[in-house]
Amino acid sequence: MGKPKEEKGPMWTKIHGRTIDLTNFRHPGGNIIELFYGMDATSAFEQFHGHYAGAFKMLRSLPTKEVDASEIPAQPDSHVEEMSRLMVEWRERGLFKPRPLLSASYGIAVTLAIMASVAMCARAPVIAGIVVGTCWAHCGFLQHMGGHREWGRRWSFFWQHYFEGLLKGGSASWWRNRHNKHHAKTNVLGEDGDLRTTPFFAWDETLAKKVPDWSLKTQAFTFLPALGAYVFVFAFTVRKYSIVKKLWHELALMIAHYALFYNGCRYAGASLGQLAAFYCTGYAWQGIYLGFFFGLSHFAVERVPSTATWLESSMIGTIDWAGNSAFLGYMSGFLNIQIEHHMAPQMPMENLRQIRADCKASAIK
Repeated sequence: MGKPKEEKGPMWTKIHGRTIDLTNFRHPGGNIIELFYGMDATSAFEQFHGHYAGAFKMLRSLPTKEVDASEIPAQPDSHVEEMSRLMVEWRERGLFKPRPLLSASYGIAVTLAIMASVAMCARAPVIAGIVVGTCWAHCGFLQHMGGHREWGRRWSFFWQHYFEGLLKGGSASWWRNRHNKHHAKTNVLGEDGDLRTTPFFAWDETLAKKVPDWSLKTQAFTFLPALGAYVFVFAFTVRKYSIVKKLWHELALMIAHYALFYNGCRYAGASLGQLAAFYCTGYAWQGIYLGFFFGLSHFAVERVPSTATWLESSMIGTIDWAGNSAFLGYMSGFLNIQIEHHMAPQMPMENLRQIRADCKASAIK
């Protein structure tokens, strides 16, 4: 039997100074809203829904709930005000407008590289596998952009399905469900699913208690190789999610993905053994490539409390490296500028370097 609603804690959240009663509200995006029960969710609402007038209309239709001020966690109002100010300023500067030429060029280059890898899979299946694994990682970066609606409301999810479903064989819906929670509660233990690496690896003293001593002593050397199993493990989870949620369109894209690669490789003259080597190498290398860049930006920083403001979690729970390099930006899927991305996740990645000075000034303030 499901958990009764009254046991979930306070059924309200504070947005733009108004305490919203959520007792009878069913969030279209799932249970992510529960991460903000009893808290100020203004910044989260702006980041997730600032592009959508319908969300503001829905917000206005919800009733107000009277809450004693002592029940609201201490969160600096100045942080919320600063985030709102930045969002208004960045929108006025046009920084949330899509960059179709750059994005299309990136996507076409990845698509052509995948075709080249398939063409060479019979002659050099392992090398071709490394090429396609790199391309699949970049499909992950491109679908990341679509999942955050960086290409506008009309086309973002379409292109996300293309890169994640057809080219990579994954589930866009599964990714959004997991990744939105990562942004909502970045580096919060128990709430950010990307920290669930126990009992194999740990990133702070709390997680270390759940990992065997031998693993802790060797994880500096074993972490990267172990990422080679990442895609294989989630291949099962993703397909189970799609079946349970009855996402038949995504399952159809997965089937089309395998049919496309199977027929392409066979047409290129690959045997079943060469096809298996090509695919397994691609899966393993994709996990290492993605995990390496993600780990640089998230695992290396400290954990944050659940009550942290959006500004705090973005600046404390993420990190930048080589943030001024456009080349490394594309190589890492822009994971090198994670502070700015977490501050404004729906801003096109190509624009993030333009707000670095603003974010630094806010941090100093």
